[in-house]
Amino acid sequence: MNTRALQEHWATTATACKALGIGRSTLQKLKAAGVLSAGLCYYRRGMGQTAPCMWNISECRAALQRLSAADPTALETYLLPSPSNGMEG
Repeated sequence: MNTRALQEHWATTATACKALGIGRSTLQKLKAAGVLSAGLCYYRRGMGQTAPCMWNISECRAALQRLSAADPTALETYLLPSPSNGMEG
């Protein structure tokens, strides 16, 4: 894979939000709920919990499709799965 392809594979938070059609807070909620997996859907560009993230848009889309297939109302109402309800992201 060439350098340009590698750069296009990962996007900033703003670009990912635009591509996925969701807001920053929704993206963060999906990440916090475990719907978007670290290392697969995103990685941090530095150390610590507040370091900016880079996002794999195709993997994020796939995760959102899995969530939607498991519970079609989850994305429409922003009811994210929690460990207590038995759904996994």
